[in-house]
Amino acid sequence: MKNLTIKTFLMFSTMACFIMGAIYLTFYILTPYSGVKKYQSFIKEESEELADECMEQAKEEAESLIYSFTSRTGAEVRLDNADTYKMQDGESDMVYPLRFSDDADEYVLMVSVGLERIEDYKRRMLISLPIAFAIALILSFVGAKITSYYMKRPIVRMSKIAERMAEQNFDWYCPDERDDEIGVLAKSLNKLSDELSSALARLNDKNLYLKNEIALEKERERRRMLFFSGVSHELKTPISVVIGQIDGMRAGIGVYKDRDKYLAKCSDTLNELVGFINEILLVSHIDIADADNLETVKIDGVLDEAIAFYDGLITEKNLSLDYQVPDNVDFRGDEKLLAKALGNILGNAFNYTPNGGSVKVELAHKEDSVQLKITNFPAHIDDKDLSHVFEAFYRGDSENTVGSGLGLYITGMVLSMFGAEYSISNVEDGVEFKITQ
Repeated sequence: MKNLTIKTFLMFSTMACFIMGAIYLTFYILTPYSGVKKYQSFIKEESEELADECMEQAKEEAESLIYSFTSRTGAEVRLDNADTYKMQDGESDMVYPLRFSDDADEYVLMVSVGLERIEDYKRRMLISLPIAFAIALILSFVGAKITSYYMKRPIVRMSKIAERMAEQNFDWYCPDERDDEIGVLAKSLNKLSDELSSALARLNDKNLYLKNEIALEKERERRRMLFFSGVSHELKTPISVVIGQIDGMRAGIGVYKDRDKYLAKCSDTLNELVGFINEILLVSHIDIADADNLETVKIDGVLDEAIAFYDGLITEKNLSLDYQVPDNVDFRGDEKLLAKALGNILGNAFNYTPNGGSVKVELAHKEDSVQLKITNFPAHIDDKDLSHVFEAFYRGDSENTVGSGLGLYITGMVLSMFGAEYSISNVEDGVEFKITQ
């Protein structure tokens, strides 16, 4: 049976029948009217007590006791004169001689057992059986309804909430604030809902984090492939040139007979390749570096050294430098890599500023952030090139072959590892590189 009400009703009915049977059995054992022998024994004991009580009592008081005895026991009692009794000898089951204090005559108390009380008791018991059974059924039905409603309603509610939890809906709570086992179950279900909701939220966060990490790793892998493709292309040309020049000198063909001249060119080309390879090694170092090993660096000191490196170029090009850098400004990073990144930015600013131009360096330090702006005037980057300047080997000016093409690419990698935000944009009559950490 799947219905809790029916189960409860059957349980109540069984208990009611058991209790009813126990009550009837108790009545049968304790009631003197349930059997002839038991009734006769009861009447005999009671009549002996009555005879003892009536002896030497006033006749009127004795008659009152006899009347009460008759009403209480249902026995047939007759009080006769002793002389009369002798004439009617043998008519009574129990005979007791009496003498009253206010009467000189002798009397005889005769007590007979009447079976009408036994029959009446049995008849009443039989009549009460179906009534008691009907009352038991009604009480069982009402009790089952009330009990099942009191127990079933919160259980059904918790069952529905459990179904919603199985569908990963944890916005429902059991409102049962009870002190019994159902209340404890409701509180446990609410606690389970909270813990599952928190666990699912953490799992979703980790899943999203993993998805982002996978996407980021795929992007890194794509950039690595593009990078190494560019490296192979950038290495192929100068190596081919050096090989051609060496082969020409070995064969003594044409202009290559002047070996000193072309040996010098080969040396310059190979030196450039060494610098290029060092740049590649730096990219590899940054790619595998651990961001957790960063330390606090005084960025103003790094800027001072970078500016000092370009003093000759500033003087040669007659550049105006507006240097607004306060002392003791902390920046989280690696000092060598930060020097490389800032050197690349300043080098581009000084190299791509025409003679007589100006460069402005502004460092602002707030409570929770550091902002660096490096702007060169006059300068401009085509809009089509702005989104590609941080790509490896990208050159907006196809005629420009100076440098490895990795400067801003390395700068972007370094600043990203430091957790800094960076951008390059055109401003009024100039180009601004901004770093914020």
